[in-house]
Amino acid sequence: MENAKKLNSEVEQYLLESKNINKRARNNYLEQVSDVSEKLKQISGEAGDKAKQVIDQLGEYIKNNPQRATLVGLGVGIGLGVALGILIRRK
Repeated sequence: MENAKKLNSEVEQYLLESKNINKRARNNYLEQVSDVSEKLKQISGEAGDKAKQVIDQLGEYIKNNPQRATLVGLGVGIGLGVALGILIRRK
């Protein structure tokens, strides 16, 4: 009888320990998810700022060099058109 009580007590102790381990693991997981989420927000904000900066610089370049910008755009358009035409003909 005493062995059964001792065994029951040990089982309850292991159950309590497993609940504590599960709780710590869950908290660690939630902390990591929160950290990753914050890093993603920071990176996306930085990327958005960088994109705005590039667009502003491009706008300034176009204002200062309209002929050159037109020729560059024309060249890029022709290049993409030729590349797309080659890809379509291959199929």
